[in-house]
Amino acid sequence: MTQPKTPGELRYPSIFSPLKIGNITVRNRLMQTAHAKGFASAEGLTNDRDIHYQAERAKGGIGLIVTGARHTHPASTGPNRSLARGNRQEMIERDAEMVNAVHAFGARIIAQLIHFGPQGRSGALDDYRVQWGPSTMKSPAYNEWAKEMTKAEMDEVSEHFALTALNAKAAGFDGVELHYSHGYLHQQFLSFVYNKRTDEYGGSLDNIVRFPIETMQRVRDAVGPDFVVGIRVSLDECTVDGMHADTAIQMTRKMVETGLIDYVSATAGTYAAHADQIPPGDYPENWLVDDGARLRASLREVSDIPVFIVGHIVDPEKAEALVASGATDMVAMTRTQIADPEFCNKLREGREDEINHCIRCNQACIARLMAGNAISCVVNPAAGREQRFGLHTLKPAETPGNWLVVGGGPAGMKAALTLRQRGHLVTLVEKDDRLGGLLNLAARLPRRHKFGFIPRDLERQLRKAGVEIRLNCAMSADDVVAFGADGVLLATGSTPLKTAFTSTRPAVDRVPGTEQDNVLSVVEALEDPARVGKRVVLFDEDGGRYALGTAEYLLDRGHQVHLVSRFIALAPNLALTLDLPVNYQHVFRKGLQYTLNSWVRSIDGKRAQLLNLFTDENGESLEADTFIIAAGHSPHDALYRALQGRVQNLHCIGDARLPRPLQDTLYEGMLAGRELLDDPNRFIEQGELEGFGADWRTAMGAPVG
Repeated sequence: MTQPKTPGELRYPSIFSPLKIGNITVRNRLMQTAHAKGFASAEGLTNDRDIHYQAERAKGGIGLIVTGARHTHPASTGPNRSLARGNRQEMIERDAEMVNAVHAFGARIIAQLIHFGPQGRSGALDDYRVQWGPSTMKSPAYNEWAKEMTKAEMDEVSEHFALTALNAKAAGFDGVELHYSHGYLHQQFLSFVYNKRTDEYGGSLDNIVRFPIETMQRVRDAVGPDFVVGIRVSLDECTVDGMHADTAIQMTRKMVETGLIDYVSATAGTYAAHADQIPPGDYPENWLVDDGARLRASLREVSDIPVFIVGHIVDPEKAEALVASGATDMVAMTRTQIADPEFCNKLREGREDEINHCIRCNQACIARLMAGNAISCVVNPAAGREQRFGLHTLKPAETPGNWLVVGGGPAGMKAALTLRQRGHLVTLVEKDDRLGGLLNLAARLPRRHKFGFIPRDLERQLRKAGVEIRLNCAMSADDVVAFGADGVLLATGSTPLKTAFTSTRPAVDRVPGTEQDNVLSVVEALEDPARVGKRVVLFDEDGGRYALGTAEYLLDRGHQVHLVSRFIALAPNLALTLDLPVNYQHVFRKGLQYTLNSWVRSIDGKRAQLLNLFTDENGESLEADTFIIAAGHSPHDALYRALQGRVQNLHCIGDARLPRPLQDTLYEGMLAGRELLDDPNRFIEQGELEGFGADWRTAMGAPVG
């Protein structure tokens, strides 16, 4: 008997139609592309952390998962020890368990194979290894030299790809994907920028595809005709004089014409344009879609294999239109799945109002990875920690009670929702007329509108869950006591500092002159732009979008802005989140002036005396109408201190406890909602999640049989 269609299947019929790839069928057209997660730092082997991560998304309804890249050859090193080594025999047993977990929940999974080539580090492992490339060159990633490969070394790499593919087949994977993009070894052979060879492997389009095709042939010969083999290609190198879509389409077509592969996954960027690989929210939505559609149309002339596309696709209606129109066969929404592993099920079941949307900030995913940590997610603190905090771990409260949450910023909202999901009655009070706290100001900054998703999504879910929300409600200590709650969470936020304190001069608590009326905090400037004069000097102790975004916000409104930074580079923290290049482009074109390695010694009227932080000598003297301080916040914890000893089950969370990055406060809100703030086992010890052999079937409620 045919099952009736769900609301999502009726609204998005193309997305929720099956797709045949080689000899397998995928249940829908939504996929999670390969992405490094940093879960394999100890042994380079698949472990329980990776298994639970993938199983959570399979359980959430995704159609196809592609694993993070796994090394195929000892000369492939990467940035550190955080990636899996698929060429090791021990991987077969480990991977088999991950495949079983994904299959148990109805999804398909493909292993991505890679040789990093010049994008690794010679000292990334516990010895020193020579980097290989198509030509002798320097890596744009780590500024190390790579040697030009010999023909024997190329054959060796191709053979290792084949052996690694056999390991994947033995583990039960549905296929393998050869990573021919993003500046890694094979993509550099496919690049006229990096491939300077004068032999049969360089110089012409036919020559640059030769080595990648040889590797494809070795893999196909090893795994046979009834095993999926795909390739991932960069449609655009996004660099000066680099390969763009027209040439990339011709190149890809030549590889497809061999008949050796079952699909093409299209992406963009190399390590010389790292942001184009994992675009921050500054990029326009669907930015690669047109080139992807052109690729699919061209390939349709020679083959009927499916084409997958990425490119900041976040709207399900757009994804539906792309599949329905034939622009692509499958849509990659990878960070969407990190932010909400139930995205597909919620979409299919008509629960779109429960989706937690990715804000494309790259703060807890790629930035953590770049810092050598395992990935997580700002809006989904359980990401990468599924054994501890996955969907299957949220248990009802043993004794449901009546909770009061004071403060409707991100920490308070997250805590209130989690408490309610566990069965407590919850009242959330907020002194302002809207929820969200400082996120509402962050969303005003240029290209940061997606930060508004967090309060919007959480408020929808709070109201749907039945949390009582009281706006314009300021509570005193007596009010809190009189409320008589079984538990009280204070998330009263923070107050911006205007002292111009900098950690580079810790003996100076307050810079003289900062008490003047023409000295504002970032918050004051954004809340009341009319207070800001024409000429602005902004002092940056933050190093990120808090300061640089405010500078651009003012530039857009006709102000002259001179940013003074205590750092050795402009907004250096943006390097980890990959939004540094695009923000540099904007602020430089808009006329930002800046001074580095400096701070303010004093402000007198409309003049600020700068000093060089290395010599302590006076520098420029800048004149401005308004001075803006971006130098942190202090906890707004007066209510917490006033309630000490008056309320038994009392907790302070978020910025009210200590101003920290957004991912920290939302994580703490989750802990508070789970009533784990006082649990001595709340800390996740190093390596605790990376074991192997846990019973994921029982824990996650896998189907029997």
